Amino acid sequence: MKWINRLVAVVVVLLTLNIFIQPDSVKSIGKRINNAVDLPAMLKTEIDKTATHVKNAGTTQTNSGGTPIESIVQGRKLSNKYYYHFASGVPEQAKKVFLQAVDKYNETGIVKLMPLSGQTKSQSNEITFYVYHKRVETGSGAVELGLGGPKIYPWVGSHNYDLNRGKAGLNAEYPQSSMQLSVTMHEIGHVLGLDHSMKRSSIMFPVDQGRTSFSKEDLATLRKIYQ
Repeated sequence: MKWINRLVAVVVVLLTLNIFIQPDSVKSIGKRINNAVDLPAMLKTEIDKTATHVKNAGTTQTNSGGTPIESIVQGRKLSNKYYYHFASGVPEQAKKVFLQAVDKYNETGIVKLMPLSGQTKSQSNEITFYVYHKRVETGSGAVELGLGGPKIYPWVGSHNYDLNRGKAGLNAEYPQSSMQLSVTMHEIGHVLGLDHSMKRSSIMFPVDQGRTSFSKEDLATLRKIYQ
């Protein structure tokens, strides 16, 4: 049972930090895992043997296998309109892929992401796009591609909406892997309230698979948050 407890600890860390990692970056963990892609699926199989609910780091995985909602977003009333801007030092390559991800979300018709302007109201949702540099230590076994998450402020005034001032970042230390549409869609998903999913069809699977299409579960959860 010790190796199962260790696996649980690894995935709890991934889910808590919203770290997006690269396939094959974990070469061996125990005797039954060959790469990082197999870790969440195998863990889910083990847990499903004894429970119908999976709850890690404050996030609830439903029986239907739907894409979970970030715990900080659960029960919040959020406007579906967001204004985005780029932090200083974001290279053109990163800007391009962020804007491609923005288009993907706008195409859903569920949320509307617009560029921040001087006329934007102070009580509006905002997303900051940024890059950072983080080189993994030799032997750590994981390549971090990005970070993202919401930052919620309780509603103030008469608009009756909570505010979200989240951030989505790409690890510019590995631009060939991190500056991809699949990664930016994943990190923006975190900002909007989507948490890691154990389903490989989801853009919120914690290991990058190059997926650039929303699953029906992803869309259903977005609608639930912004209904």
